[in-house]
Amino acid sequence: MSNEVPHSNSSNPKASEKNYHHGDLKTALVNAALDLLTTRGAEALSLRSLASEVGVSHMAPYAHFKNKTELFQAIAASGFEQLHARMEQANVGQAPLTLILDYGTQYIEYAINNPALYKLMLSQTQIAPEMSEDLSKSSKRPHALLVDAFSKAPQTKVSNSVRAQGAWAMVHGLATLLIDGHLSIPDKMSIRDYLAATSTQV
Repeated sequence: MSNEVPHSNSSNPKASEKNYHHGDLKTALVNAALDLLTTRGAEALSLRSLASEVGVSHMAPYAHFKNKTELFQAIAASGFEQLHARMEQANVGQAPLTLILDYGTQYIEYAINNPALYKLMLSQTQIAPEMSEDLSKSSKRPHALLVDAFSKAPQTKVSNSVRAQGAWAMVHGLATLLIDGHLSIPDKMSIRDYLAATSTQV
């Protein structure tokens, strides 16, 4: 009887380990991060925890993200794309001023429904010199919708860019105050009605 030890056909000592394949691992990691952010908060996010969530080796995420900052920027970029898509849904041939109000409503609703993501999005845009190209582009898209709407509204002596900045600052401020519990909308009043009422007083 031969005492020969059975020989593996693979030269890779890890060939017997269970392998996982993702057609788009980067997207899978970002989606997993969005879920973790919602359920457990930003403190639960790490490349190692995401690797476990999607079922890949702990080193696999590093092929797409060098560090946690790159991961956070990708999450923020995804958030801005979601916000842009939601705002675009309001663009159905409405009068410009009505559209501006709807844009603001969509912005605030998105923020208060995704507080952890919204805060992360804002925190990542505060590191402008180090922003990724994807985040730089995606973070500007929602604001561009607002500028375009003002360009179609009745004109004033104030530039459309400045008017859009003022409106943007207002909805951002309202969203932040609502999320942090420093402001509440009266019962039986919608966000849209509240925004319309407050904006006419400015």
